[in-house]
Amino acid sequence: MKRYDFIIAGGGMAGLSLAYYLSQSPLRDRSILILDKENKSRNDRTWCFWEEQPGPFEPILYRKWNTVEFFGTTYQGLLDIGTYQYKMLRGIDFYDHLKHHLAQFPSIEIRQATVNRVKDTPQGGFVIADDEPYMADYVFDSTHALKLDQPENHNLLQHFKGWTITTEKPCFDPTRPCMMDFRVEQHNDCRFVYILPFDERTALVEYTIFNDQLLSDEEYETALRGYIDRFLDTGTYTIQEKEFGVIPMSDEPTTERAGRHVVRIGTSGGYTKPSTGYTFQRTQRYLHEIVQNLVRNGKPKRRKSWFRQGFKMYMDSVLLNVLQYHRHPADDVFTRLYQNNAPAQIFRFLDEDTTFAEDLKIMTTVPMGAFTIAAFDVIRKRVIRAYPDGIRPRNKHWLPGKA
Repeated sequence: MKRYDFIIAGGGMAGLSLAYYLSQSPLRDRSILILDKENKSRNDRTWCFWEEQPGPFEPILYRKWNTVEFFGTTYQGLLDIGTYQYKMLRGIDFYDHLKHHLAQFPSIEIRQATVNRVKDTPQGGFVIADDEPYMADYVFDSTHALKLDQPENHNLLQHFKGWTITTEKPCFDPTRPCMMDFRVEQHNDCRFVYILPFDERTALVEYTIFNDQLLSDEEYETALRGYIDRFLDTGTYTIQEKEFGVIPMSDEPTTERAGRHVVRIGTSGGYTKPSTGYTFQRTQRYLHEIVQNLVRNGKPKRRKSWFRQGFKMYMDSVLLNVLQYHRHPADDVFTRLYQNNAPAQIFRFLDEDTTFAEDLKIMTTVPMGAFTIAAFDVIRKRVIRAYPDGIRPRNKHWLPGKA
């Protein structure tokens, strides 16, 4: 059985990003094995995110913009995103770039294999992939799936289908992507379209839903056709590429440190923001910190503020509660957030860079009745989660009528 310093179980965005940060650190000469069932040779997804400064993958960005459009219930137009840029990164460009970069390091091995098992043992992290055993000082696992089946949690899905289309008429403004367009039938969900224009005749048009039920292929495609026919003066158009994805939006408790030698990363480790499904930037931030701590003290840990992280997670749960139980129309919730706050401040809020006072100020701009009910319901659910058998007195003398 071959032993490595680090094994990365799952070679998607999180796994390859971790390998990248390791390769940029003094740990670059350690033996590293990346295991993934796919060879990542197709453009299977698109990541969009915002940054104020150039990031580590700036050279391979497909597009970036200085402003974005928003179409809500009572506001539509450009959002002033301040010093932020809205950025688009194609999956295939990310995979090709990272594989080419990592190939320069003889100590880093990429192997195509299905991870069957990850286990913590006294000797190290143990992995079985395609029935072959491996051992490492640390295993970083992005293959662990969330259960999404506990009623005391909020379990929604962000699911989307997108078409990259080429149009007969020049109907896109390459300088103005649309981040959210709620001018689609909501069906008591949160549904919107976003548009990423590449030039006047080419764009990615994506239909996105937040709820707990996937649609049939025909339902997604009917919605896309209807939006294009209604809002875009395309003339005829051809579909160049299709993409489909599902991201969990859940406050299910996750365990980043699954054992002494096993660390969960990516969605498996709770890196996906529950209330929005945003994952890319949080993953980059968290993995960079893990590698920094590995270099400093040999431990793959992140610093966590109990109060700060707990409050941010509580706010995520409150928004999920509003969405899951349809306490207020979702399109109006997001419209109020962007209309009543500086959009750049909302970006900071979603990146969890705002202070406690700033968070409270932002929360006063949402429908207070619906969010107050949700806030109390989240507390109720957390009590049930903490005490599934009910709150019982520890001592019989605590019972009413007992001395």
